Amino acid sequence: MTDRDGGPLDDSQEFDDPSPIADEEPPGEHEPTAAELAVEAEARDAPADGDIARDVALTDREAAANDAAEAERRVDRRGLARWSARAAAGLVAVSLGLGAVLAATALPDDARLATTAPATLVQPASPLQSRVCAGPALRVGTSDGEDALAIAGIADAGVAVGSLGGDVSRSRLVVPSSEGLSGGEAVVQRGEDSTLSAAQSLDVDVDAASGFAASECAETRLEQWLVGGSTRTGRQTALTIANASEVGASVDVTVYGSEGAIESVGSTGLAVAPGTQTVLDLAAVAPGVADAVVRVASTGAPVTAHLQQTTTRGLERGGFDVVDPVVAGTAAVLPGVRVDEPSGLETQADFDDTEPVLRVLSPTGGALRLVFQSGDGSRLESEGRLEAGVVTDFPLGELQAGTYAIRVSSDAPVVAGARTVVTSAQGLDFDWVAGGQPRSGTSAIPVPAGPEATLHIVSTAEDEQRVTIDGEDVAIAAGGSIARRVDAGAVEVTGDGLVIGVGYRSDSEVGGFTASPQGPAAEGVRVVH
Repeated sequence: MTDRDGGPLDDSQEFDDPSPIADEEPPGEHEPTAAELAVEAEARDAPADGDIARDVALTDREAAANDAAEAERRVDRRGLARWSARAAAGLVAVSLGLGAVLAATALPDDARLATTAPATLVQPASPLQSRVCAGPALRVGTSDGEDALAIAGIADAGVAVGSLGGDVSRSRLVVPSSEGLSGGEAVVQRGEDSTLSAAQSLDVDVDAASGFAASECAETRLEQWLVGGSTRTGRQTALTIANASEVGASVDVTVYGSEGAIESVGSTGLAVAPGTQTVLDLAAVAPGVADAVVRVASTGAPVTAHLQQTTTRGLERGGFDVVDPVVAGTAAVLPGVRVDEPSGLETQADFDDTEPVLRVLSPTGGALRLVFQSGDGSRLESEGRLEAGVVTDFPLGELQAGTYAIRVSSDAPVVAGARTVVTSAQGLDFDWVAGGQPRSGTSAIPVPAGPEATLHIVSTAEDEQRVTIDGEDVAIAAGGSIARRVDAGAVEVTGDGLVIGVGYRSDSEVGGFTASPQGPAAEGVRVVH
């Protein structure tokens, strides 16, 4: 393209509006401006005096007027609406900028007025917190196999509550699919906004199952993950979903394995009535999954979910455990993961799940970093990537025997759990340690009854600090961990960025839970009038 002098156009001469002009559009009717009429009158009335400079100046003014007229015609053809919109936007921006300057500098302080919309803070009658426990140990189906849907309780749970004050009440949920069977306890605290915690323990010893399990009574959530469980032959895993609210919930269950999410029928839209606990045999929706991770999502009301796994190998009882829910995040800490010397049992047929493992899942996939830190502070680190939606088990048998704090971090949401095992002539048992998040301040950690209860504390703080355990000051290094034997009941812990777990262990039993972070109490609502 060339200009009217025949020269090429450079970038400075290109229009900033690239919209095309249709050839069939007729030129708009042009109304001469006052400037154009004045130029024309001057040209018409001026005497021909032969002044070349005057003629050139006049010619330049005519050219300028013609250019202006042509520009106006271009505006007409490109559409006044678009340019008007741009102009309006520019005016708004200018007015906002001008308003900001005026507000900041033009008015004296005593002349400025500040207005606030009238509002009222409506507070609840008293702060409310609640936790829901897993409930009794269950058996799904009859021992003779005649009724696969029958649900029976095989051991009752003992519940411990950790509270710093307030009015604590407890009630039992019902299991509607089994006549006369009560579900887990709902623990409610009113009148105090400080920490509330609760946990339960189970000692199972019946013909078809044996083992010990401790689990946290968890907060209700709209989404939660359960890392653990298996539906392979000889492993029964029951999913319990508790709704302690006053409205019904609709729940979707998704099971993940080493091949990704399991397609299933009947795992969506599960109705859980208010004040009830629903029990689902996980094998009914995901049979033959050796390395399960379960996602539970609800609408209508938040719920609390747990897994109960019972292992039998032929006639040999292989342990019992309750798996606690966790939330997906970019980091998790697993406290008090015990690794024993290999016994050789894990090499025998059908005993491969007696090996300790770390199980990890990222719903979206991403980079993974693992840090294994022993009690003496030594560390082992590993990095890799996780495939989206695929469960990965990392064997821990090659670690030196000891108790570890395992730190899991990723650039994407991730959930993690670790299986620890007891193998001896007295019996077999296993436990899934849940990945936890740090809590700060003062907490009353519940300690339900069990063998050799031990408090495990891992610091996520960047500096050394002193934590208080039942009134005793204890130093803990930056990123360090400590362990203390504790009695049944509750133990008061104060510190910053602490991940806290309670573990139990004997020659034939193992169990434990990781205390979840303290959620907020019910807060007031600000109503704007």
